[in-house]
Parts: sequence; structure tokens; C-alpha cells
Amino acid sequence: MSLPVFGYTATKLHPAVTAIFVILPLWLNHLYHSKNFKKLNNQLSSMNILMRVNRELAKSNMLNEAMLEISNSIVSIHNLDELLQLVLEKAVSIIDSADKGSIIITNSDGKLEYRAIYGYDAESLTHITLSLEETFIHAYTKGESLRACIIKNPQAFNRKNMSETNLNKLNDAHALDIRATICAPIIVDKEFYGLINVDNIFDENAFREEEVRLMEYFANQVGIAIKNVRLFEKTLYLSRHDALTHTYNRHYFEELYTNLDKRAKRYAERYCICVIDLDELKQINDHFGHVVGDLAIKHFAKTLMENVRESDILSRLGGDEFVAVFLNSGFENTYQKIRQIREKLLNNPVCYEEHCFHVRFSFGISCFPEDSTEGRDLIKIADQRMYANKMKQKTTI
Repeated sequence: MSLPVFGYTATKLHPAVTAIFVILPLWLNHLYHSKNFKKLNNQLSSMNILMRVNRELAKSNMLNEAMLEISNSIVSIHNLDELLQLVLEKAVSIIDSADKGSIIITNSDGKLEYRAIYGYDAESLTHITLSLEETFIHAYTKGESLRACIIKNPQAFNRKNMSETNLNKLNDAHALDIRATICAPIIVDKEFYGLINVDNIFDENAFREEEVRLMEYFANQVGIAIKNVRLFEKTLYLSRHDALTHTYNRHYFEELYTNLDKRAKRYAERYCICVIDLDELKQINDHFGHVVGDLAIKHFAKTLMENVRESDILSRLGGDEFVAVFLNSGFENTYQKIRQIREKLLNNPVCYEEHCFHVRFSFGISCFPEDSTEGRDLIKIADQRMYANKMKQKTTI
């Protein structure tokens, strides 16, 4: 009798080899049913369970450490981009099948722009903006209640929902060479703010539903981070700016001016300082009320801010008194600038109900180093010249 063994017949083989092929299956079958083999099999199964539990524990520890680091960073880091990058990197490291990722945030134009990137060429993506309608999550949920989702075969998905221009840009950036994506919305104060995505580059079935919950957690952490940064920025802004005019307040101006004066002395940089006092504000308050007086102050500050450079420093010292510092400017340039602002105010009266009036002011200018090389003295000189200008205008009137 000949037995087929791997395409050969046993009669063609050496008798010893034939015996091995005949006896080996019988021996393995006996071993499988023996108590020792069952015991070994049970031990291997237990080891596999322990290894799986250890992997889950290690992953749980990684998640706990990531959560702790993110929570601490939300309190201590006030740079939003740095926070977004940290959260994204943790998401990619925790989710097993994630290879790459991105966070896109709504900008002032209502478009979504890349603010954190992992695994892609950042330079290629930072110039791309998307509409909400072009995103995975909008198409997946049909624009209704945005929720985290898994997208399989994102390339086909993008070809169907994205503009040709952005599709080509993302192709050029190799940002569409992916097989699966988990996308989760970032919500801040119940409003849509952006998206966090993690991507797999090999398998469209890479992600599991339980990982969607993880992405929702990371998206929630981004929302908390954004709220925290907003609160910090608002607190910082209020500590530096006058609430009525949005120019710098006196305290922060003194800090800025001290540093500016030191720099001017060190590098021999010119600057001029102009002290400004609104005229007849008391009469406006008495005649129309303080609401209209505040309107006059805001109108003056707005005109001033619109007609100086971003590098110049503007501050409300208190009441109706302001100070402006013009960097790298001489007396004549500064004087002409102030005269232009005065002309603009004369051509644009303030109107409240049926009443209209012009906002007028007196000013004095001093320059470094022509008038003094001491910052405090320059302010005094400008203040004295402002009062002289005010008296001259009263005499003229």
C-alpha cells in the first residue's frame, strides 16, 4: 500500500522515512489526548491570558499617565499650539493602530486650519484650509449631531466630499495615503471648534469601536485646554488693557516704557512721547451724561489706534489723559501725525441721539535724546507742553 505524503507516495521514500510519516500523526494524536499535553496546553493558555492582561494593564497605565500629563499641562501651559501638539501625540501613542494624526481648528474666517500635526509634513499642511462640509465627520453625520466616527478608505471618502483643489493639495502633501481614520469633534461651550483625527496607513479595519471612546476623551481634553487658554488670555488682557478704550492701562504702560527707555539708551534708538488730554470732557459729562462722556473717550481712542503703527505704544493714564510713544520717530513726524489725528476727529463728530459734537484735545511732545535722556523727565516735559498747549487754545478761543 502506498500513502500520499506531500505530493509523493510513501513507496518512493526510504522505509524509515515512510515509518516517520505514518507513526508521527498517531503519536501526536496520542500526545494531544494525554494528561501532560492538556496540562501544558492549559499552562500556555494561562500564559496567553496573563500576557494579554499585562498588555492591557500597561496600556491602562500609559493612558493614566497621559491623562495626568495632559491635565497638568492644561493648568501650566498657556500656549495653545503646544497643548494641541501634546494631546495629539498622546492620542497617537495610546491608540494601538494609530500611525499619524492631526488637529484642525476653526479660524477667524470660519475655515478649518491645521494647528497640530503628527507623522505628516507640517509645512505642506499649514497652508491648507478646509470647510466643515469637506470633513469626514460632517459627511458621516450628514451635518447633524456631530459625533466621533471611524472612516474606512478615507481616499474614496475624500474624493466624494472634498473640493478638487484641496484634494490635490492633500495628495501633494501625502496626507491621503491612509486606510482608516478616527475623527472626533472638539466642542467648546457647546459650539463646534475643530476636529482631532488619528490615522492608520495599512488596514481599513484597524480601529475598534472602543477606541472611538478614547478619541472622544482626547477631543474633550482639547476643549478643556482651549477654554483654559481663553480664560488665561482674557485674564492677561484685562490685566494689561483699559476696559473702556482697549489701550494699555497705566500699570502695564509703565512696565513697557521702562523697558523701551532702557533699550533706547543701549542701542541709541530715537523715540518721541506725546501726552494727550481731552478738552471739555467735564462739560460733555455735565451736559449729556457720563455715558456720552465715555462715548467720546472711546471715539478718541479708536481714532488714535487706527492712525498709529502697531509698534507704537498707546495708553490711557486715567480719566481723559492718554500717552503715546512713537518709536524711531522724530519731533516733526510725531507732530504731523498728531495733527492728522486731530483733523480726523474734526471731520468725524460723535453723535448721540439728536446731539453731535467734536472731540478735541491738547497735546505735548518730547523726544529722546533731544529733550532728555531720562524717561521720567521726558514724560514731565511732554506733560508741561501739553498744559501750555491747552492754555494757548483757551486763550485763542
